[in-house]
Amino acid sequence: FQIALVDFMKLLDITPDGYIGHSVGELGCAYMDGCFTAEETLLASYYRGLASNETELIPGYMAAIGLGYKDVKDLCPPEIDVACHNSSSSSTISGPEEIVKTFVKQLQKEHIFARAVNVANIAYHSRYIRPAAPKLLEYLKKLVTDPKPRSSKWISSSIPESEWKTPLAKYSSAEYHTNNLLSPVLFEESTKCIPNNAIVIEIAPHGLLQAIIRKSFAQNGHHISLALRGHPNSTEFLLAAVGKLYMAGLLPKVSNL
Repeated sequence: FQIALVDFMKLLDITPDGYIGHSVGELGCAYMDGCFTAEETLLASYYRGLASNETELIPGYMAAIGLGYKDVKDLCPPEIDVACHNSSSSSTISGPEEIVKTFVKQLQKEHIFARAVNVANIAYHSRYIRPAAPKLLEYLKKLVTDPKPRSSKWISSSIPESEWKTPLAKYSSAEYHTNNLLSPVLFEESTKCIPNNAIVIEIAPHGLLQAIIRKSFAQNGHHISLALRGHPNSTEFLLAAVGKLYMAGLLPKVSNL
C-alpha cells in the first residue's frame, strides 16, 4: 500500500525534503529513498513476518498508552518494554501477554488511556522478538546483497541520533532492517527534526499518526493523510487529500493522473 502511495506522490511530482518511518514503515523509507525496489520492499516485509512466524516466541501483547516514554517507563513492570516513543503523551508497550493485559487494566482503573494493539500475539520492538533476529537477518542478507547508502533525507527512527554516523546507520542493509525489528521506535525523537511549518504527509493505510503529529507541531504546519481506514470511498479521500496539498501551498501535477 505504501509503495502505491509513494508512486502516487511521484506521479504528482511531489518530492519530499525528508521522511520518517514508524516501525515497519522504514521499509517505505527504503523504497522512497531509492535503496529498495518495489519487489525488495515487498519481500523484506514478507520476510519480517515469516521470520516472526517461524520462530518460537512467547505469546506477546502490545498496547497503546496515553503517556509519553518518560512518564510510562517507570510505571511498567520489569517484564514490559516501551516499544514505541510516539509523542510526549503517547507510547506503545510490548511484552508477555498476561503481564501486559494486567498492566493495561491497572492503568485503566487509574483513568489512564490504555488500549490493546492487534499484533497477532507478537511482542514487536522488545526483548521478546530477539529470537527471530537470526532468521530475519539470514533472509534479508539473501535479498539485500548490495546495500545502498541511506540519504540524509531519511531520518532514522530505529537508531538514536547519537549513532547516526555509525556503520549500522549508514546503509539500508539487512542489519539495519533487522535492528528495526528489535529496537524501540524513536518516533518522538526523530520528529523533532521536522520544522514547525512543514507539510507532513502520512503515507499509510489508516491515518493513525495524524493525531500524534497534530499535537507535536505548531498550528502553522499542515498534516495530511492520504488514506483513512474505514472511509466509505478511498478514492474520494485520496483526491480530497490532493486538494489539501494544493491548499497547503504545493503544486501537485493533477494533469498526470
